[in-house]
Amino acid sequence: MGDLIEERALRALSAAFDATAPVIRHDRREFPEGTPFLSLRLPGSADAAVFLDGSRWIYLSEPERGRMPTQFAAGRLGDDPEIVVRRLVAVLAPPRRDRLPVRLLKAFLLALLTGLGVGMLSVVVMAVLIAGNGYLSETTTAWAYGLGGLFALAAGIWTAIRWWRAAGRA
Repeated sequence: MGDLIEERALRALSAAFDATAPVIRHDRREFPEGTPFLSLRLPGSADAAVFLDGSRWIYLSEPERGRMPTQFAAGRLGDDPEIVVRRLVAVLAPPRRDRLPVRLLKAFLLALLTGLGVGMLSVVVMAVLIAGNGYLSETTTAWAYGLGGLFALAAGIWTAIRWWRAAGRA
């Protein structure tokens, strides 16, 4: 009898997801012990599970990199499924991203700082190596500055691109 109630409740919750939040993919699965649950997936966020524990809907998220797993009671069995879905959607929604000008400014500043650090370090290392081997001339100094600038540019662009992609996923 209890399994029939769980199945009906899961079907009602699944229909509420279809009606209220169609962007959230969901399907019915079972835990190894045989307890049925809804597996939820929202693009841009971690997977989650919603299951019935007694008479309460329990939400359990899989931990993302750098975040803690989330668990809470989303409602009771007698609650309207659409209300439960609205509570879950509020938790599943991905965090807000910075606006484009703010992201651009952050990427630029990070690239600038990285480029300055890599450029200065590479010029110092090349100056020590060039002067230590006795090849000190205006040509070698110009080449050292040029290579230092090239390394700085490459490191700055690489850092900005990596940060931009990581900030876009967060």
